Amino acid sequence: MAPNYKGLAALILLAAFSMWILKRTPERVELKQLAKTEHDVDYFSVGYTKLQMDEFGLPSSQLSADYAVHYRDSAEVKLIKPVNTVFKVATPPWIISSEEGLLADSGESLFLQGHVDIKRSASEQVQQVDIQTSNLMVEPKKAYAETAEWAEMVTEQDTVSGIGMKLFYESPLRIELLSRVKGLHVYK
Repeated sequence: MAPNYKGLAALILLAAFSMWILKRTPERVELKQLAKTEHDVDYFSVGYTKLQMDEFGLPSSQLSADYAVHYRDSAEVKLIKPVNTVFKVATPPWIISSEEGLLADSGESLFLQGHVDIKRSASEQVQQVDIQTSNLMVEPKKAYAETAEWAEMVTEQDTVSGIGMKLFYESPLRIELLSRVKGLHVYK
């Protein structure tokens, strides 16, 4: 029987071709990495407070939070336990607080996440108001807030609740509940 030299020759030829390819390839192959966004902290604050004044130099609003952080790739400031206080000259201030929030870099919108509590104390001119809701969008310059979630407003004599709310907290107070509205009035 004659040895099969054709298979051996093909194997040697394949080995030589492989070595030639390896020598032509650079030792270090650079891999292009996918561009990743940097989610690095740009700045942060513990005990964050931002006070805004009106045209007469009087405080118009104050935003405070236990913790605030801004990321380089984000156009917003993340807030932990934010409290937005809206000052009025003749009436007590509105105090709007939540568990977490996002403040747009422009300062035009404040998105409050989780449980939201809106309060105004009573005075000679106005009655006490307590509103409970969640996931509220506030536009401080317009004295306006809205949510698509359940909301309940409690005053001295009234309890009104519904799904979806538009709140105009300028004088006079105006609240619009959008659906499934229920109310209870207590006569004194």
